[in-house]
Amino acid sequence: MVVALLALLLATGGVGYAAGQIRTKDLRDGAVTSLKIRDGAVAPADLDPSTRSAMRARAWANVDLEASFVAERTKGFTTVTRPRTGVYCLTLSDDSLDPTTTAPVVTVDWDASAAPNITAYLSKSAHQCPESADVGVRTYAWTAGHNSKLSDTVAFTIVVP
Repeated sequence: MVVALLALLLATGGVGYAAGQIRTKDLRDGAVTSLKIRDGAVAPADLDPSTRSAMRARAWANVDLEASFVAERTKGFTTVTRPRTGVYCLTLSDDSLDPTTTAPVVTVDWDASAAPNITAYLSKSAHQCPESADVGVRTYAWTAGHNSKLSDTVAFTIVVP
């Protein structure tokens, strides 16, 4: 029993010792892949500042049914207008941010909307928006068996990476 216990201690202690001796310089480039990194093991502070910046959303806005920004949930946009039913025109505060070279995402804010069958879409052409608008969003509602119609019953959130 003593020999078995001693063998067990040496075996587990040796692994711990070996793991403690491996340093960054001992690893080949590309040896550590994403599959080998435990979920949650890398924090934003561990990343290069340029990588952190690239992963951050640069502008976001929550637009309510009155075509107004929800102030505490908006950053990087200066104005929103609704020139006609279901058409929203948004202007970014940063002139260097070009939404045509990113992939803005629009989603329905279900809790703040006033209809069950609704959707919101990015309108790349910003059709019916003034030339100063950077992004257009269209919101629709529909009933079963009918075509969708532009609607003011949809609150939405937009994120520009």
